[in-house]
Amino acid sequence: MASRVRTLLALAAAVSWTLTGVSMASASSRPATGGHYQHIFVIVMENHSYTDVIGNPATPNLNALAKKYGIATNYFAVTHPSEPNYVALLGGRPLTVQNDNAYYVNKVAAPSLISELDHSHVSWKAYLQSLPHAGYEGICYPANCNGAPDKDPLYVSKHDGIQNYTTSLNTRDWSRQVPVDQLSRDLRTGNVPAFSWVIPDECHDQHGDPPNCIDSGSTGGKDPQDQRLLTIGDRYLGHLVSQITHAGFWAKGNNAIDIVYDEGDNNVGGGGRVANIVVTSHGPRHFKDAAHYSHYSLLLTLQQNFGVACLQHSCDAGVKPLKPLFAVTGSTASAFTPLHEPSIATPTPAPTEPVKFTTDTSSSGGWTVQRAPTLGTNDNTYGAVAAVSAHDVWVAGNFLPDTSTSNQDATLATAAHSDGSKWQQTPVPDSGPNYNTLFGVAATPGRAWAVGVALNKRYQTHSLVEAWNGSAWRISSTPKLNTTQDILFSATAVSPKDVWAVGEQQLRNGVFHTLVEHWDGSSWSVIRSQNPGSSGDHLWGVAQAGPDNIWAVGQRNGGHSDAPLVEHWDGKHWTVVNVPTAGLTDGLLQSVAVSGGEVWAAGQSDDAAHQARPLVEHLHNGVWTAQLLSGVGTGFSNVTGVSISHGTAWIVGSAYDGTSGDQLTVVAEHTMGGWHQVPAPNPGTGDKVLGAISAAGNAVWAVGFFKTDTGRSPMIESHMSN
Repeated sequence: MASRVRTLLALAAAVSWTLTGVSMASASSRPATGGHYQHIFVIVMENHSYTDVIGNPATPNLNALAKKYGIATNYFAVTHPSEPNYVALLGGRPLTVQNDNAYYVNKVAAPSLISELDHSHVSWKAYLQSLPHAGYEGICYPANCNGAPDKDPLYVSKHDGIQNYTTSLNTRDWSRQVPVDQLSRDLRTGNVPAFSWVIPDECHDQHGDPPNCIDSGSTGGKDPQDQRLLTIGDRYLGHLVSQITHAGFWAKGNNAIDIVYDEGDNNVGGGGRVANIVVTSHGPRHFKDAAHYSHYSLLLTLQQNFGVACLQHSCDAGVKPLKPLFAVTGSTASAFTPLHEPSIATPTPAPTEPVKFTTDTSSSGGWTVQRAPTLGTNDNTYGAVAAVSAHDVWVAGNFLPDTSTSNQDATLATAAHSDGSKWQQTPVPDSGPNYNTLFGVAATPGRAWAVGVALNKRYQTHSLVEAWNGSAWRISSTPKLNTTQDILFSATAVSPKDVWAVGEQQLRNGVFHTLVEHWDGSSWSVIRSQNPGSSGDHLWGVAQAGPDNIWAVGQRNGGHSDAPLVEHWDGKHWTVVNVPTAGLTDGLLQSVAVSGGEVWAAGQSDDAAHQARPLVEHLHNGVWTAQLLSGVGTGFSNVTGVSISHGTAWIVGSAYDGTSGDQLTVVAEHTMGGWHQVPAPNPGTGDKVLGAISAAGNAVWAVGFFKTDTGRSPMIESHMSN
């Protein structure tokens, strides 16, 4: 009976508007007939209202498309934040999704446009920019996202929406979610699916994406940083539309591109008034449609075109399809030529921030919150810690300036030192006009090295090393690499003349490779490391037990498995060390600690079957074992640090608490009875995240941030063993 109702609804939809669906095999060759669209591309942009982009000189391509083709001038997103809008675009309402949590946390047991297309044998693909390979199950890429400080990835599953639906958690639907590079091949061959879901990454959808590119600023047209971000996305959008409209199939049938924003910057209509522009091969020209539309209207339009049943609110009586914008008028098809972007510079930050100290000194589970220095009144975060002794400890991270003379959107590096009795802020030189932050720190007595990334004046992302010479921080000269971007995430020091830093470098072809750099006392140089993954490799943590015993960890990416990566330096070469995967199809390691011949590495699982659970790899007596921890970091977990103190291994990170809706700290120790979580302090009124841990003797320090009603405050917690 259910299948018969489905068939009747689909037939009724097709009759009410004479649009029908076709398979990929026949789509390109079939002639255009009254009202039928053979190919529809939906491109989703991010986080800007209608007036932010329409009429704005910073988005010349978007405005040229709106003027030449058709635009809905009263189109509304349905809610906030991003993920519920993507779910609504595909399923007719946000359903159970109210936040941007991982798809395997925000599962939706309901049909979607994708499952309806599958049922009706209508071809589709999701073209996802910066996806490492087809069928990737991780929630982000590169996969060491979140944490402290934030490391925004390029690809995010929250901007896909398909994976939220349990009806699409199958091999066939995973295989149809592919890197956007495949779009070029499909356009060239003409093997284009009937429905294409095209999602730019966070650097190109106008979302903002440090450390990979510039961050977002204040919308409304007055913030030069946000204006610059708009130009980056608009340039990509112009070339994407040009690529599609230059394809051989474009002029041969009825084809359309719908460009829509997921949400605006207010609550009007639920999620704000946003732009929706419809580019057609033979449809309207110079057309403004003032009717009231929403994401449900776009979904209804797609459903009617492909002859599938309507879903949820797209069935409501007041919802109208975008029929006038998709009308077939017989206009001559033409290819779009991208316009040049304006040059918009962001202001150079020059903050002089007053130093204050946090006041929370709560204790729990043997851990105590220490008073930490904070710059100004805006966000401050620590994400790296290196302990030489109980009287010589360094922390590093970033902050947002708030002085009136500064670029308040430019995240800047920060560092502090403890002599065992108090913490002191140590000024860090400004290394770039747009963004710079420190992700790792290493130290020897009287010396320290902090590593991270900076965006230069040309908005290029390159590695940053700062060195403490005993009295001040200085920016170090590092190798200039022929890369799209390169970032250092972790460092370790054997001696003042033997320091290692690891990270990732994105080559010109878009593929990530490992990056290892070494300081020999006079200069930094790149040391050849291994890249065993077929679609990418990354290193996110490094530790040492001597000059010939260095360990680095991260992730290796391949078409069938995204596995933990472990590499070892024996004094002459870096080699890949095979470790067990704990049965994961997607897992990663973010930190490593070594003591003699014993090694601990920690991270988390990251696939549909295992979700995000703490993953620990252990080398003991020459044998590696892997363990997914239960009872530690229940819920969505992000494990970012591991250390060893007097033979006791510690891990830190954060985990999502479904009751409060906040991230809470995860602190766990390994004893003879195995791993168990310690009830460490959780100060503040919002998220509490630990990003790193370090030990010296019987003292252990963990660092991160905690949120209050006024923003992020730096967090330092300490523990003294008996």
